[in-house]
Amino acid sequence: MKFNLKIPFLFLHIAITQIAYVSLFAESLSNLSDSAESRLEKAIDELAEFRNTVAEQKIPIATEVRELSQQVELKRSEQQLLQRRKDNSGLEISSLESQLTAREDEIAYISNLLLDYANRLNASVHPSEMQLYQDDLLAVLNASEKGGVATDDLIQIRLSAVKMGLERIDKNAAGFSFPGEAISADGSVVEGKFAHLGPVSFFASSDGSSAGLVERGASIEPRILTFDPDSNMAIANFVQAGEGEIPLDTSGGRATAISATKETLVEHIGKGGLWMYPILSFAFLSLSIAAFKFLELSKYKLLSPSIVYDVLEHLQKSDNAGAERVVKSYGGTESRILLKGIKNHHLPKELLEEILFEDLLEEKPKLERGLSFISVTAAVAPLLGLLGTVTGMINTFKLITLFGTGDAKSLSSGISEALITTEFGLVVAIPSLLLSAFLSRKANSMIAKMEKTSVIFVNGVSLLEAPTNDNS
Repeated sequence: MKFNLKIPFLFLHIAITQIAYVSLFAESLSNLSDSAESRLEKAIDELAEFRNTVAEQKIPIATEVRELSQQVELKRSEQQLLQRRKDNSGLEISSLESQLTAREDEIAYISNLLLDYANRLNASVHPSEMQLYQDDLLAVLNASEKGGVATDDLIQIRLSAVKMGLERIDKNAAGFSFPGEAISADGSVVEGKFAHLGPVSFFASSDGSSAGLVERGASIEPRILTFDPDSNMAIANFVQAGEGEIPLDTSGGRATAISATKETLVEHIGKGGLWMYPILSFAFLSLSIAAFKFLELSKYKLLSPSIVYDVLEHLQKSDNAGAERVVKSYGGTESRILLKGIKNHHLPKELLEEILFEDLLEEKPKLERGLSFISVTAAVAPLLGLLGTVTGMINTFKLITLFGTGDAKSLSSGISEALITTEFGLVVAIPSLLLSAFLSRKANSMIAKMEKTSVIFVNGVSLLEAPTNDNS
């Protein structure tokens, strides 16, 4: 067995190497310990120095921090104050905006109120005064249509209408005159002079050919309404001289205009148009028939019960000739019926009744003849009137379609003329209805009396024949 010397040396080398490393490490640790102690002392010195510095600066820093805190609080208070001021300013702005809106509304209301006054003034101004105020009023009414007019200027323009109205009131209260033009009765334009006194205006031409009252509301142009020659002369003298006695129409010419529009019955009927002819024809025929029937019924002679009893007395005595003389002495349709009954009084009661009833049936249509036409007239006349009105209204609405409703006077005139047929239809229908009822009642009454007479005669004859039948 061989022994290897390399192994022990190897372990020895390793041990020596380890020992060297340990010694070096120990030396290093010693150096490190010394260095750490020196650094530690240095750090402790620095810490002490820092603490001294902090202690020296603590009070100033605290003071500065307190001052900064106070400044922060002050700035916060200032910010809150500014915020409150801002909020208050917002409220004030809102309030001012509301006030501004209210003032603008008030200004608009006042402006519209002034415009309404101008319109009313324009409508109330007498046609003769339009020559004085027309241009100024048109300027006021058309001011808003011009662009670029400020609100203040617009109000001032419209205020001029109020001043104009006040001046007009002063003038009308005192009366005044002014030159101008008017339309005469023949439609020509004449120059002359107006005399305005309150709501009434007079005109006299320069050449003295026309004078009279200026109509109010007739048209936008002043139109002369003349009177009798003496009144016209008095008006001319008043206008020229400024004093005198004049005819006064406080209605502004309306009463005079109404009196001038009065028309005769023929003129009124003529305005009804084509449908007036059948209405008047029915009226004429109905009245004619009514008059004829009244005369016819008045001529009818009815026998009283006393005459029938007188006839029965003659028949009781078998005096047929005497009974016939009594009946013939009175005459009439009923006498003819009773004569036929006398000739057939010996017949049985039922047969005698049939004979007399037959004659009564023949007489009834004669009494009622023509009465149905009167009833038809009472029913047809208002329908014809309504038809005429509808036709007239159709024509009126055609004119409205073509020309509009600007002229209310012409529209009302057309409607009034269309209603004339209805008026006359009712005028014809009501009397016709009354006449029909009256004549029908009269005819029915006469028929009832004739039937009563026949019944009295038949019953009387039956009583006369009764004893004969008992004896047999």
